[in-house]
Amino acid sequence: MIQAPILPVVIVSGFIDSFNPCAISLLLIYISLMFTLEKSRKEIFTFGLFYVISIYVTYLFIGLGLLRAGTAFTFNPISKIVAIIVIIFGLINIKEYFWPGGKFTIRIPLKVRAVVSKYAYQATIASAVIVGILIGLYEFPCSGAIYLAIVGLLSSTGTFWRGLPYLFIYNFMFVLPLIIIFVLATNKITTEKFINIQEKHGRKLHLVLAIAMIILGISILKVVF
Repeated sequence: MIQAPILPVVIVSGFIDSFNPCAISLLLIYISLMFTLEKSRKEIFTFGLFYVISIYVTYLFIGLGLLRAGTAFTFNPISKIVAIIVIIFGLINIKEYFWPGGKFTIRIPLKVRAVVSKYAYQATIASAVIVGILIGLYEFPCSGAIYLAIVGLLSSTGTFWRGLPYLFIYNFMFVLPLIIIFVLATNKITTEKFINIQEKHGRKLHLVLAIAMIILGISILKVVF
């Protein structure tokens, strides 16, 4: 059963999570590659559809596993631990905004980017699915702390089955901006504009994510203590 006080938090958090530098930058790179390979708009849209569905399913299964683990306890140690982790990731995002790179970073590893590029160049539906799964798995460290925060909140306020509808809603909000960007970016000129905006303002997303993570972490601590 959907609880009104939690639903807005899930919707807003899923939407914020979607605007992470990892997902958006790799999405735009993928679209640019499709144009370089002279794919039609229909082909780009088809690849994008399977790409987004793969990310949705991968991220959903991650959430299901976390929610199952969180609701397995009769008390809430997971929620408290998650809240602290979320705050730490928020601080790391602040560091990433002011001092990018370094030993402690939350970017997708270069090796994974190389593998993604390898499959993306194949420009098939199968490769779109593989790329989507890889991005879904490896972008989780980039902004997944927000996801952890929501799962922690759901674990502390209900059962697995009660939290399940929220995961579907969260993940829909997570991929919604990606769908919008993909539909708009099937135009080459629009894609170039998106890339320019990403290059100019991409780092600012770290600061937005940092604030959201810290607020969520503190909110969960208030709920479970």
